[in-house]
Amino acid sequence: MKKIFYGLFLTLFLTNCASKRKSEVERVNTIEYSVITDSIFSSMPGSIFAMDGYVYWEDAMGAENFIHVVDVKSGNEVCSFGNVGDGPDEFAYSLSSVSPSGNFFLNDPVKGMEHLYTIDGSGSYSMKTNRYGKNTDITSLIHLDDETVVNLTPGAESLFCINSGEKTDTGGKFPFTEKYENAYYLYQGKLAYNPEHNLLVYSCMGLPYIATYSWKNGKLSLEKEIIGEIEGSSQNGKFIIDKDDPVGGAMELALTRNYIVTLDRDVEVEGEKPESKSLRDFSTLPHSLYVYDYDLNLSKIINTEYCILRICGDTRTDEIYAIVVNPEFSLMKINISSLNNH
Repeated sequence: MKKIFYGLFLTLFLTNCASKRKSEVERVNTIEYSVITDSIFSSMPGSIFAMDGYVYWEDAMGAENFIHVVDVKSGNEVCSFGNVGDGPDEFAYSLSSVSPSGNFFLNDPVKGMEHLYTIDGSGSYSMKTNRYGKNTDITSLIHLDDETVVNLTPGAESLFCINSGEKTDTGGKFPFTEKYENAYYLYQGKLAYNPEHNLLVYSCMGLPYIATYSWKNGKLSLEKEIIGEIEGSSQNGKFIIDKDDPVGGAMELALTRNYIVTLDRDVEVEGEKPESKSLRDFSTLPHSLYVYDYDLNLSKIINTEYCILRICGDTRTDEIYAIVVNPEFSLMKINISSLNNH
């Protein structure tokens, strides 16, 4: 058994910030927010996305019309779509994404199927189906445009599989240089893309790791990466994190015009995660949003009063959308730009 300690990585980086310790970062507990709707009727809301005045949220336990589209201004649901099943246009394993064009995508990599949805101003939608090669290695994806999609493949030879039209490429860098048999579980995470910066962001959920990649001339190039302190050991080809130091990565990732935002527990304020009373004990969710600039400098930590389950961002504004426990599920808008007033 080989004991491994990861601390300094490329640049001087301790804990979860690029230039400051968490204890030195300014904390904010008052920020502008508003409730868009408290009609999030689901036992488990899944991923959410924001684009062109709409928020798309997934009912992870729903079987019919499991994608719900909410008008941000009115708070009303304008339409819903997507069905689970074995039919030719139904989803066995769905992954959601939006593209800079404003279109929403539902992909099923197990079936090799993609639905492109276009929402008009009245809330009506049109749908187009595309078929492609099956890939069971994909755990997350994001569209860079309507034709180009970056797939996260943590258990494959490369971290990313990039599909653009008929062309397929690979790329990305794993957080560890060593190969581990449990990479599929170790490196699962979130992808997000800011078209104004031409920047892809990957955050790992199993490890305190974030990386940014530029997208130029059809290629992804690593720009910056940060990794926190991790204590673990290599056991029989697997990397095992110490039970006494269960440091994980960010639970959620969101991009705005000027910021990278992650959902994480601020232990100094919230304390250690309490033991869950049940499988869906939402009271143990984190309350804090970590706000980075696009150079991965941690600038502020927002300590909210709510247990937060999901977040997404609007890359054309500095607004974050969050599904919070209030005490039932509510969809909120948080104005990150108001941080400039602090």
